[in-house]
Amino acid sequence: MLIVGIVGAGTMGSGIAQVAIAAGETVKFFDPIPEAIKRGQGMIKKNLDFLVSKQKLTSDESFDILSRLDIVVSLNKLSSCDIVIEAIIENESVKKELFQNLESIVSQKAILATNTSSISITALSNELQFPERLVGMHFFNPAPRMKLIEVIKGLRTSDTHVDYITNLVKRWGKAPVITKSTPGFIVNRVARPFYGEALRVLTELGADHISLDTVMRDCGGFPLGPCQLMDLIGLDVNLSVTQSVYEATAFDPRYAPSLLQQELVRAGKLGRKSGEGFYIYPVGDKDLESSNINKKHELGSFTLGYIKSSGIQSLIDRLSDTGADLIETAAGSTIATIALTDGRTATQRASDESISNLVLIDLCINFQTTKRVALSHAEQCDSIAIDQIVNALTNMGCKVTIIQDVAGMIVSRTVAMLANEAADLVHQRITTPKEVDMAMTLGTGYPIGPLLWADRIGVQNISNILKHLCEHYGSSRYRISPLVQRKSITNQLFHGT
Repeated sequence: MLIVGIVGAGTMGSGIAQVAIAAGETVKFFDPIPEAIKRGQGMIKKNLDFLVSKQKLTSDESFDILSRLDIVVSLNKLSSCDIVIEAIIENESVKKELFQNLESIVSQKAILATNTSSISITALSNELQFPERLVGMHFFNPAPRMKLIEVIKGLRTSDTHVDYITNLVKRWGKAPVITKSTPGFIVNRVARPFYGEALRVLTELGADHISLDTVMRDCGGFPLGPCQLMDLIGLDVNLSVTQSVYEATAFDPRYAPSLLQQELVRAGKLGRKSGEGFYIYPVGDKDLESSNINKKHELGSFTLGYIKSSGIQSLIDRLSDTGADLIETAAGSTIATIALTDGRTATQRASDESISNLVLIDLCINFQTTKRVALSHAEQCDSIAIDQIVNALTNMGCKVTIIQDVAGMIVSRTVAMLANEAADLVHQRITTPKEVDMAMTLGTGYPIGPLLWADRIGVQNISNILKHLCEHYGSSRYRISPLVQRKSITNQLFHGT
């Protein structure tokens, strides 16, 4: 078994220490602040006691695990370590100083690892005597429960050390994904649109935060809505990561911080930890779900139109099964018509396709089983047409959320941007489709990997959404990844053939 050094006894350092001792390693645990090391040790014992109470460990097993935790009082005591993992403050200069000190203490064969979530591995290693031995080892919080670990290779990191850490992670019962050192690595990079597009919709008053979160959960299948998750992470922390990626990518507009988020942070509305962010805490269940549109008045018999597309066919079939009278809509029709959003506003699309009473449907992860549908409608659309569509969807057993006529709606634009970001990382050979999808499902809890989702929707549909968003906003924020373009043109998938 290995001797593992952990520097930093905060939440992440303590969690990493617990993972290592549970896997049978001896851990030398160091923090320069005595109170911090005491809290960290207490945190580990509390977690183990909880596992005992749930009968996942015996008392003897817990005692044995904890006996492998060796509290040390100085860095010099880490000299015998085979690997040292730092989990200290997210500050480049402080981390660099630590690694330079460690290099003079540990043996030349020892591997140095950093738990940084966003700082360049190449930058952290560039003043080391042996930069090849520094590897990124990014755990996710809480480390004992989260399976994903990003293994990050700097420009000068040894492939041998990357392989060693990858195998070590597997031995610890975790799931490694290998990535080159790039701003935000995989998870924090690809996840930026999840927050960024939500903040953009909020800024445009396309929906309130409750409706937005409701749609992302119920229609998109995400475990938490973006506003809920930002409140949980801390709006200041989330903003800091965004700013870090923005600066590291030479101020690419795709990652530009939101003015709305900046204002909330300036106001001290940081989320759960401050008692208020997008929500006021504690939050009741009724405050987490948007009010539902549920038309009850009698409209008589009517016919609904639809614009045919593979993405919405299962919804059309479901409506038909409830007895709804449906026909495929032709240009110039005035009947109430539904269509899956393609990135255009409903108003623009109604004009382009000469269908005045057009109502757009946002993407759902599964139209066959969804309990909610999100709608937006064209300015040209009359109220009776909207009522007819709402009634039909309600009779089908769905709750309905109506949002403003915002381009790409909510789920569709978010999924398209997530897939686009993931595709860029694959295009730049930073990672692979398999690893980026695994990272996003394990690291964030997404219901499906963004590239697999793109395959299911159709890469051409993703390309069309991005094209229309780019035209609508006139911004390179929505530029299409070269890989998305190629696969769209050739009708290829990201996974398989």
